[in-house]
Amino acid sequence: MAEAVKEILEAPQTRRPEPEELRAEVSRLKKAERELRSEHAAEVRELKDTVATYANQIQVLTLRNAELETQNARLLERLRQSGDNVAVLPAPSLPSP
Repeated sequence: MAEAVKEILEAPQTRRPEPEELRAEVSRLKKAERELRSEHAAEVRELKDTVATYANQIQVLTLRNAELETQNARLLERLRQSGDNVAVLPAPSLPSP
């Protein structure tokens, strides 16, 4: 790296950027970096919102599943208690498309 800098400095015919050009480039790069950081932050926020939504849906489904299991257990107990008074129906067939 140092060798490359020496070569550039020793070559007087090499065009060197003016300080104003360098400042403009630095400003442009800083602006681009800010935009990228902003976009990245927005993506992270969106992903966090998505994760929170999925977590809420999982929680709701888990609670509903527990309710259905409890209800199913109650119905099975009622069925056992009823003895032979209950006729078993055949499982419904799925409609053909």
